Amino acid sequence: MSSSPYITAQPHPFIMTHPIIIISSFLTTIRSTWELSHIVRKRRATKALKTEAESTYKILQRAYRRGLLLEREFDNLFERLMRAEAHNDRKCSHCIALREVRSDFQAILAKVV
Repeated sequence: MSSSPYITAQPHPFIMTHPIIIISSFLTTIRSTWELSHIVRKRRATKALKTEAESTYKILQRAYRRGLLLEREFDNLFERLMRAEAHNDRKCSHCIALREVRSDFQAILAKVV
């Protein structure tokens, strides 16, 4: 037999993976999945709120053109709508502010009609 200066490893038919590696891999997978779903939910919510803000603006414009809102009321509601649009990065404050603008608009229309 010739002796080689290099040590050769014998192939193992079955290598047992350490349980800590398995658990950490599993937890990483769960966290990655959660982060991805969180990003998707956030983007969907942002898109929905943007659509709702645009429709609220169109409703306000229509009501102002028809004379249902005074200029002062329109300016006040429009300013609040723009403020809500600017603060959409906060958690659900945009949603709450839009609902308040819409409910105040409905209250003004109820007084007129």
